[in-house]
Amino acid sequence: MCEYAGVRLSGRQGGRDPGLLVGGLGEEALLRELRGLFAATGPDVATGIGDDAAVIEIPSGMQSVWSTDMLLEGVHFEQSWQTPWQLGRKCLAVNLSDIASMAAIPRYALLSLACPADTPLEFIIEFCHGFASLAAECGVSVIGGDTTGSVGGIIVSASAGGLVVKDKAILRSGAEVGDAIMVTGHLGDAAAGLRLLQMQKVGSYAEYSQLINAFLEPLPRMVAARAIGEAGATAMTDISDGLASDLRHICEESGTGAMLEPRSLPVSSQLQAATSRFDWNQEEVRLAGGEEYELLVTLPGVSARPLKDVISRAAGLPRAGFGE
Repeated sequence: MCEYAGVRLSGRQGGRDPGLLVGGLGEEALLRELRGLFAATGPDVATGIGDDAAVIEIPSGMQSVWSTDMLLEGVHFEQSWQTPWQLGRKCLAVNLSDIASMAAIPRYALLSLACPADTPLEFIIEFCHGFASLAAECGVSVIGGDTTGSVGGIIVSASAGGLVVKDKAILRSGAEVGDAIMVTGHLGDAAAGLRLLQMQKVGSYAEYSQLINAFLEPLPRMVAARAIGEAGATAMTDISDGLASDLRHICEESGTGAMLEPRSLPVSSQLQAATSRFDWNQEEVRLAGGEEYELLVTLPGVSARPLKDVISRAAGLPRAGFGE
């Protein structure tokens, strides 16, 4: 639990009909419910929720960095896979990961929801509890959003904004010939977790909880990203489309090529066990599996080895990297 906007985020709020549906509440009443969760703002938010638009102060010498993502029920998530609280946290986490990959500090978030009329109000409130809890942990102010109806499942759209020192954002376009290529964490865990969920084997295979949690509860590598930026990274992106695709994005933007040694990729013991048990192609899972939200980094080769120790100390991550 954590404190946010004067509300103790412990789950269910007393005094509310647990069977109430969104369609029976009305948009205005729903907005009042959500505004109570997201009322707190940071000192650089001049005007937050309650007006036509938010007004924020940009400190001198800084630039604003923004990213947005959508999650569609039936495409990106199923209600049977995770709790609303987990889904709310993930919705914000995937946006914060984009901000982190620019070596920026996340500060703001926008949240919009489209829900069928028969959506339980409790689902929406628990979802927002999760979203608000991660926002509070990361020092992020939720400064606005929107709600509307949906005829085809729940649709979530979130945007995150952050600040970075002027001209210090790390872009995909900065990689240079001779740079080393590095990653944080273990690759393939989230993709394997998604496969288990799609197989509906979660309860049967509890020994793969690390894989399932990697998909359901990704954590943006914000601390590691700042350490990497300070160490002189030339390019960086988060691995949301799969390592092979995201590395290609860096190469295309930088006008370079890359060589990978798949055997050097860090791999978790649970992924090794799962790929063996279910006869999955481990290399395919690690190279093509998406939803990782780990960081892919290029930097001068001479900086690679020292950076492994920097990342490990700063963020508590395993020493990462897979060659030059």
